[in-house]
Amino acid sequence: MELPVLACQKFLDLLQGFYADRPEPPLLDATFVQPNELPPLPRELLVHERDMTSTLERHHGEPMALQVLDRRRDRDWYARHIVLHTARTRRPAEYGAIRICLPLLDEPTRSEVLADAAPVGGLLKAAGVAYRSCPGAFFKILSNELINEALQLDRPQWLYGRCNCLDDKHGRTMAEVIEILPPEEYAAKNP
Repeated sequence: MELPVLACQKFLDLLQGFYADRPEPPLLDATFVQPNELPPLPRELLVHERDMTSTLERHHGEPMALQVLDRRRDRDWYARHIVLHTARTRRPAEYGAIRICLPLLDEPTRSEVLADAAPVGGLLKAAGVAYRSCPGAFFKILSNELINEALQLDRPQWLYGRCNCLDDKHGRTMAEVIEILPPEEYAAKNP
């Protein structure tokens, strides 16, 4: 799949926003790449138009669980800084941030999103909400101390990710997401 690399600074700003309140905010060192520049496993997990929750569940062979590191809410938007991990084996599967447009969700789905009990992709699927994933850019990023802690890494290293939107059936953006995978040896399927 060949997708254009679009400007996606607002997604990186979403993640940076969660760093800004820290006494010594870590830097984001990221470079945009073309999909064909991604190594095989990150390409398989990132270059598609599906949601990441179901993609990661298929890949790891178990459900995803949500860990919320931080959250912010204003009138219309709910943002959270997150880690997805495998529900049974507790392996980190994704690090990132998401910004969700609350008025575009029905009340039961909105309440579940605000309860922070499950990943958005799984909630939308369970509620029967029609949506599509619209990746806008792919990048490599040098892991900083927060990423290392979240993904249980012992040193900085280059990781791969994508900027993504979840659009409803009318083309309205329900969520903006930055999704970063752990290193390949961590992202590999369970033996």
